[in-house]
This record gives sequence, structure tokens and C-alpha cells, in this order.
Amino acid sequence: MKINNDLYGGFIVSKNALKGIPILYSYRQKSSIKELNGWNILSEIDDENYVSESSNFLIVNAESIYKIAPVLFEIFDADYGTDLFWKYQENVHIGFYDLINECDTDIDQILKKK
Repeated sequence: MKINNDLYGGFIVSKNALKGIPILYSYRQKSSIKELNGWNILSEIDDENYVSESSNFLIVNAESIYKIAPVLFEIFDADYGTDLFWKYQENVHIGFYDLINECDTDIDQILKKK
């Protein structure tokens, strides 16, 4: 799939996620930098010490994210404040847990298309 990077802006991503460690957590916050889309992505091994060090993160384009997490494009337009735990079964991503509402959720609910 061809991705137009200009449509998406930059994602802040843990270097561990870029190395192939499964994504465990993603959240979207309004960025003061217009080139960033607000999505922040952490791997399952990123602990508090790891995330407190900015050098453990990179800003990457949409093509790079598509290679590791194409499902992110299905929820890309979620509201700022979206806070998701990624659920897996036998190393396969099977859904999300909404950390704000404390419940399992799906793409329609994340996009508020209930």
C-alpha cells in the first residue's frame, strides 16, 4: 500500500516498537508542533525509566508506522485524549482496551461511531 506521508504527520515511537517489540500502549495528545499528529506509541517492554529518556523515541513518518502497525491507520482520526492498551492473543493483535473508560473497545467506539 502506498502511503502519503504528508497526510499524516509524524508519530512519536519507542525505538523498541521500531525494532519489532509488540506495541502495548498508544495515546493521542494535541501537539504544539504542527508537524506531529499527536500519536505516541510504546512497546510492551517500555518501563517508566525507558519512557523518561527522550533519546529512546524517534519521530517517524506514516510509511514507517504502516510497516509495524497498519491498524493504527484505522484509528488514526481518534480524538485527542484517546488512551489505548493493545490486546494480544498468541502474539496476534486482537483489539484494544480503553484506559479512560476502563473497558474493551473496538475501532467504531474509538472513532465514536457507536
